[in-house]
Amino acid sequence: MNEREAQEQREAAARDKGNGWVPVFLQWIPSMLLALVMVAAMFFGMYYIEHGTLDITQPITNEFITQ
Repeated sequence: MNEREAQEQREAAARDKGNGWVPVFLQWIPSMLLALVMVAAMFFGMYYIEHGTLDITQPITNEFITQ
């Protein structure tokens, strides 16, 4: 009976070895990248709506923005 119990403990330890923060972190990397791209796109969109162009060298053409 001791041998079977020891075998079960070894199997349980092998199953628990895969648990941890590293796999979870690696799983979230694509989601973080997607969120970053979406937030950047929203900021570029807001900038485009306000300025009419994404060229930062052009003067601001929106008459509602006062200097």
